[in-house]
Amino acid sequence: MTGRKLEWVASLNRDGFAILDRILTPARVADLIEASGGWSLVGRDGVLDRRGETYGIRDLLWRFLDVKVLANSPELMAMVEPVLGRGAFAVRGLYFDKTPETNWNLPWHQDPTVAVCERREVEGFGPWTLKAGIPHVHAPADLLGRMLTIRIHLDECGPGNGPMRVLRGSHAYGKLSPGQVASWSARAGEIGQDCLVPAGGVVIMRPLILHASASSTGPGHRRVIHLEYAAAELPEGLSWYHPSFEALKESGLRSF
Repeated sequence: MTGRKLEWVASLNRDGFAILDRILTPARVADLIEASGGWSLVGRDGVLDRRGETYGIRDLLWRFLDVKVLANSPELMAMVEPVLGRGAFAVRGLYFDKTPETNWNLPWHQDPTVAVCERREVEGFGPWTLKAGIPHVHAPADLLGRMLTIRIHLDECGPGNGPMRVLRGSHAYGKLSPGQVASWSARAGEIGQDCLVPAGGVVIMRPLILHASASSTGPGHRRVIHLEYAAAELPEGLSWYHPSFEALKESGLRSF
């Protein structure tokens, strides 16, 4: 196990991502799949659908206790703490379900956005957007470089399921301009890799790695729980998003 840990940490540092299988047991995966069937029914804010089928949910971490428990589970923290250190914590959760009915593709991009409680003008943070009523802002490269994303796959993701594709090593070059993204993407044949992941496996990645995905070409689901972690508070009065207890009570969410 120690050798395996050193191997994936080295891969993460070098390439900007690592793939680990069998992190969650089949029984744990089955429980999460069953739970996910009701996630879109608890409040419509942040639920993304197409032709009546849900393909994404924002604010997952604060909506559902089972996701909060997962984010802080020994299995996931055993991957977070060797990278970010003890005291690291989850800051955002998203859910994706790619099927033939809810298909999509994404061009090459980084993940520069963080969710915060309220907008404050702080140097290095911007531009701002509002998603499902929650302020989101592009964060500085040094902050993003000290964050970690874990994508938990609830289904086997093969070549036909529209897997995420990454450009190895691109995370080490900070926030990239459109021209730089184009230059990196031209090397996709050389340094690109599809993230093919079995059910219960995870992709560990840095937010600044360039990644994309194609549309699904086969049947079935590609259900992913996307969790983001940090190890420090935000500067100058900014704070990671978390709803107040009163807001949770008013929303009627059953999980809290």
